[in-house]
Amino acid sequence: FIFAAVSFGDEPVWRPVTPEEMQMKTPKVEPDADAEAIFWEVRLDDKKLSKMSYSHYVRVKIFTERGRERFSKMDIPFRKGVKVENVAARVIKPDGTIVDLKPEDIFEREIAKAGKLKVQAKSFAVPGIEPGVIVEYQYSETIKGDSAAGERLIFQRDIPLQKVTYFVRPYGTSSLAFNTYNMPDTRFVEDKKGFSVGTLENVPAYKDEPFMPPDDEVRKWVYLSYRTLGSLFQWGNIGLNWSEGLKRLSKPNKEVKQKAAELIAGASSDEEKVRRIYEFVQKNVKNISFESSLTEEQVEKMDVKDADDALRKGMGNSMHIELLFASLIRAAGLEANIVLSGDRSDNFFNPDKYPFSNFVHPACIAVKIGNDWRYFNPGTPFLPFERLVWYEENVQAMLIGEGGYIWKTTPLSEPAKSPATRKAKLELLADGTLQGDVRIEYGGHQAISRRRDEFRDSQSKREENIKDELKQRISTAEITDLQILNFDDNTKPLTYTFKVKVPNYAQRAGRRLILQPGFFEYGAPAVFSSATRTYDIYFPYPWSENDDIQIKLPQGFILDNADMPAAVADPQKIGSLVVTMKHDGATNTLFYKRDFHFGGGGRILFPVAAYPAIKNMFDYFHQADTHALALRQAAN
Repeated sequence: FIFAAVSFGDEPVWRPVTPEEMQMKTPKVEPDADAEAIFWEVRLDDKKLSKMSYSHYVRVKIFTERGRERFSKMDIPFRKGVKVENVAARVIKPDGTIVDLKPEDIFEREIAKAGKLKVQAKSFAVPGIEPGVIVEYQYSETIKGDSAAGERLIFQRDIPLQKVTYFVRPYGTSSLAFNTYNMPDTRFVEDKKGFSVGTLENVPAYKDEPFMPPDDEVRKWVYLSYRTLGSLFQWGNIGLNWSEGLKRLSKPNKEVKQKAAELIAGASSDEEKVRRIYEFVQKNVKNISFESSLTEEQVEKMDVKDADDALRKGMGNSMHIELLFASLIRAAGLEANIVLSGDRSDNFFNPDKYPFSNFVHPACIAVKIGNDWRYFNPGTPFLPFERLVWYEENVQAMLIGEGGYIWKTTPLSEPAKSPATRKAKLELLADGTLQGDVRIEYGGHQAISRRRDEFRDSQSKREENIKDELKQRISTAEITDLQILNFDDNTKPLTYTFKVKVPNYAQRAGRRLILQPGFFEYGAPAVFSSATRTYDIYFPYPWSENDDIQIKLPQGFILDNADMPAAVADPQKIGSLVVTMKHDGATNTLFYKRDFHFGGGGRILFPVAAYPAIKNMFDYFHQADTHALALRQAAN
């Protein structure tokens, strides 16, 4: 949790608890809340040029056993460059007894690691917590070299808030602008100490739901910025600065022109020229941004200045490689623009709704082939030719060339572009054990996401990940002879092969075995379990699945029924599921095929009013996927 507060020194200063707070028996904001914040305060101070500080103070009332469990332990996460101090906590019992957290009970631990990147936390167990108590926390953060500009003030948390307040003090005589999102405009009033104070009351909890829009689109928050002349002026300046930078850093010199001529010699089309250049910069120029053997400090010390330098030295970071790609493209006689795009995992970027440079980032290079702009990101090793990561698809993007900029929307890939092809050749034993060989191939975003998440992991960690993924569905599965193929070759499907053994896969019912032939969906829960919905429904990208399963049935057993689940589809072709089965009597083998897709026509975002229809469709998918057959033991 990230808690909120007023400033304090090394010794915690606790506010008096009122009789009303002590006697509170039920929540005020949400009747069924397990815990509720009486107040949640954050004080952000940007007065000093060299560092910014936060002070946090929160008071929570615990109502239920679930609330006790939730607040019994606390982690205060922090990254490199952030200093967490003055951690204090206490519990106030209904009889007025106070139990303080002892300083020696606070410890520091690592809670996440990705290669050389670490996230640590100040951690402690809350003493004497039980239903009916009040829990209070305080701590402070100091962040070097940061600024209030670009900070998000979160006004909605995952518990109800009776009152949430932010105190914000800008640097020097600067003036801050407060842009509100998903909440009424909240007035920030300056106090005597130069802090602008904004408060919101009776804020319901921010509830997590499966497949929901990104946080920025649904929770209540405020974006801080130092006042400018407006969005048009800002986007114009950004376009001008990047245009000048592109011209300076990627203008082809003699060496680049020679290399481009060498690469495109004999190419029969502009697309082939682009493909050759893409493959060259991605495979032949060492990408130090993704070199797991290098520390952040070592990467920063690599002295590569521009595209020309990256070609000469045969290495560079992701931006150098993209600039080299643009430079070679230009040397080949094609138009290339740098692309700044939004991030669909953060928000649905719109330059008018989010008129700040922090909401865009260098995403890729746009190349004009014929009359069309097409998008390439050779600076990311796990991205194949003409593919973007999912959160840079279907977003508004700024295409910047030497002549200025234009706004475009990047394309969204179709379901067939992100397939999972899953095959299994299995044998069912008379005791219900299922065993055999499995092969799973991922393409498109299903492969890209896995490569992106695991590129810093060791081979053994990747193997552990896929085993854990299967065991989440089938806890008794035994996996052997696991191989991971093509992890570093983005031109081929990411492939997993292994042998599997699942005791009691088929369930005994007298002389029958109940078998779910859809092995790859066995144990998967329904996607949507709740009858109601608060937020819109949002899927990251369209995808497809194709399953081909053979199951040799046990000797002496025959199919008692062989009905197939009905096909599921919608008139708009957004999603479909077709299962076909046949039985070969000569070998007593069941052949099962499953074809699924979702997101047809680019439909991945649905209003909350469509939830009943979406849930109904996925319930039918689940029903078809969990369809079971009965095998009967033949009479002797």
